[in-house]
Amino acid sequence: KGSYFILLMTTTMKQPIFLLPLLLLSSATGFVTPSATSSTRQHHLIVPQIISSSSLKLGSFDEYSQTDPDQDLAYEDTLIGTTDGVAMEGKFVTVAYKGQLMSNKKVFDEGQISFRLGDNKVIKGWDRGLIGMKVGGKRVLKIPPQLAYGDRGAGDVIPGGAHLQFDCELKGIASNAMEEKMAEASSMNPSKVFFYVFVAGSIIYDVLKYQMHVI
Repeated sequence: KGSYFILLMTTTMKQPIFLLPLLLLSSATGFVTPSATSSTRQHHLIVPQIISSSSLKLGSFDEYSQTDPDQDLAYEDTLIGTTDGVAMEGKFVTVAYKGQLMSNKKVFDEGQISFRLGDNKVIKGWDRGLIGMKVGGKRVLKIPPQLAYGDRGAGDVIPGGAHLQFDCELKGIASNAMEEKMAEASSMNPSKVFFYVFVAGSIIYDVLKYQMHVI
């Protein structure tokens, strides 16, 4: 399986979809070293900041309802990271995840993805739900349809109106452009890595060949 649901783009599953998000639109060295420690489970509810057009009903993680049309996003930290790196809007993060349908617990995608929080590269439930995580931390997200794939769903894998659950681990936060590129490469489909390396090699070859001809 590969990462493609989270982002609204890329992919490596048996049935490729244009999602990657995971989450929805999708560990390198140089990152903040993941280091986490177990702690008492903490239940949280994320105050809605993105959806302002509707008044969403707030409830606890354990009371999450798949039948309530006004149910909002909720999460539970199962492991608190101990590093100084904290996910926030504008940060380039790398997240390992497993996504499943809450209705039947069917896993529809799992993998690792790197993206910038708040850039609408992933589903809204991710952009909101990962805020505040520390590197090395683990969090379970429960995401209602309006913050995921809505009534249309995603291909044959995620039905319309589906409530999703994601088990997430914050693997790293890039601190500069080089680390961002390394993170993207580490999360990329191997076939795409080969393609880009092939293209880059071909360009370098042509340039060197041209220079030798000119000389």
